[in-house]
Amino acid sequence: MKKFIIKTSIFVIPFLSLFIITILFYSRSESPDLLRLGYFPNFIRENRSVFNNEFKRNIYFYKVSRIKNKKAKILTIGDSFSEQGNFGYKNYLAENYEVLHVDRFISENQIETLYGLLNGDFFEKNNVEYVLLENVERNFVYNVQDINISKKIMISQLDNLINDHKRLPIKENQKDKFFSSKTINFPLSMFRYYYENNYLSNEIVYNVTLKTNKLFSNNSNKLLFFHEDLECLKFNNDFIAVQKLNDVLNDLSNKLKHKKMKLIVLPAPDKYDLYYDYIADKKHFSEPLFFKYLAPLKKDYIYIDSKKNLSAQLKNKRDVYFFDDTHWSPVASKIISEEIKKVITDK
Repeated sequence: MKKFIIKTSIFVIPFLSLFIITILFYSRSESPDLLRLGYFPNFIRENRSVFNNEFKRNIYFYKVSRIKNKKAKILTIGDSFSEQGNFGYKNYLAENYEVLHVDRFISENQIETLYGLLNGDFFEKNNVEYVLLENVERNFVYNVQDINISKKIMISQLDNLINDHKRLPIKENQKDKFFSSKTINFPLSMFRYYYENNYLSNEIVYNVTLKTNKLFSNNSNKLLFFHEDLECLKFNNDFIAVQKLNDVLNDLSNKLKHKKMKLIVLPAPDKYDLYYDYIADKKHFSEPLFFKYLAPLKKDYIYIDSKKNLSAQLKNKRDVYFFDDTHWSPVASKIISEEIKKVITDK
């Protein structure tokens, strides 16, 4: 029996050690998303703690899913960059203006959804002055490739969608199994994080070396970014495709003008694009051209050049984007909200 226990221990103890490492250092939370997806260790938290006060702010904006027939200065519709709660750009805006937000579960493709709201009865029952359309850079051009501009969304359809969403069960965090691929892969990825440069971790997140360690408050010289930031370049570096996007945005703007509203377009820069100039070795990393192509095009909408605004702050402010996440931080949220306030005031 003793020999059996010893032999079993020789097999089990290494797995147990790897399992404990995974339990201690793997992030299961939605944010920081890049650590979770890339199998990176989650114990360097200085870049989060500096925002503790922002994470405790009150909520000032309203959600379409919780209120009907609202009069608002600004309607926001976007992706995960618009879903940040108390530290998101829309909440800083809401300190000065009435802000109504279209929940993300309503708008899978926010451009097509806006067409649907325009073609339906939403704007007859919700009185807004500005519609702010946000889209992350990597998906912006792709989202207009096969768009249905005739889509119609009625208030009754929204009510059904909202009620169905409320009935969805709350997902519980799944516990890690003792014998699983994660038990092996995460510790190996954690080791690789410290000793390898410029690689794709877990086939999802790039870990790239920067020229400086002054961009994030944890003093890291690493840039973590989502693999789609690179893969999207086949669309976003296509000038004709960017022109098509601009044509669609102009069309949306003109349709809104007929209803006495103005369109504000806010592209959220990919993390890779924003920090591209700081990458130490660009040999295998192509330059993103989306903002360069979009900037000179004729626009019938109000344009927020977010990359220009945020890039100007990188030398003076740390953590413009979270180190461990694909999204911008409260630093960027404040910068963006101030730029939006300027264009509203100017108009």
